[in-house]
Amino acid sequence: MPGIILRSWLVALLLMVTIAGTSFAKSLKPELSFNSPYQQTRTEYNYSKELKLNGDYFEGYISDIKNILISPSGWERLDWIKASLIVGITAGLYTQDQEIQNWVQENRSSVSDRVSEFAKPFGDGRYTLPGLGALYLYGHLFEDEKAQRSALLSLKSFVISGLFVQALKFTGHRHRPSSADPYNTWDGPSFSTSNLSFPSGHSSSAFAIATVIASEYGDKAFVPPLVYGIATLTALSRVNDNAHWASDVFFGAVIGYFTAKAIIALNNNKINNGVRS
Repeated sequence: MPGIILRSWLVALLLMVTIAGTSFAKSLKPELSFNSPYQQTRTEYNYSKELKLNGDYFEGYISDIKNILISPSGWERLDWIKASLIVGITAGLYTQDQEIQNWVQENRSSVSDRVSEFAKPFGDGRYTLPGLGALYLYGHLFEDEKAQRSALLSLKSFVISGLFVQALKFTGHRHRPSSADPYNTWDGPSFSTSNLSFPSGHSSSAFAIATVIASEYGDKAFVPPLVYGIATLTALSRVNDNAHWASDVFFGAVIGYFTAKAIIALNNNKINNGVRS
């Protein structure tokens, strides 16, 4: 039974990060759509006028956070259905968290540990941020505007999704599975740095960056499966390492994915309106 639950969770995770009709961004502005990042492969933009590491870029953090937070006021029926689906899957996983964790730990092996060791750094800012810095530097030195744009959008997605994750962590203070406490142990709001299980920051960070890279380089068929595959392994590594519950990593992945999609759409909207970001 736990094996069936785990496989169902994996399928749910993969489905949620590859939703085809992602129209959440319409709630941000009527003209926005999560399809817009892919449409840019058919439109020739002047990348030199798009995204630069300047004061406007950093000011954009505030406006983007504001737009994302107020976006539910403009959600349409399909948006609410998707939000309900996400909440429903998270709640369903929550009821099975203990059984899933027990099954994973009972079947943990040297192979799963090696895979986890490989994937975990992709959700760790100590490794990903220098990587984004290197990508931006490459783009600057070789005048690759797309690389610069990808690095800056990834950084913004990483930071903003991280803020959302931390706000939830400090609001709930859920105990990690490694604490040996029951899955439903929460301490509630406080400034304590202990018991910050929900949601998973590694999952959020990995999917925030993967979503930008998949969008920017979606014209290369191998890129989206590769980056989303690595992000999924990063999320699974947190369950394997007994650091997070299944519902933690699922909701973290959702935060990273949709935050990145919203930021991409908002940035494209600024470009289309002739506003530098």
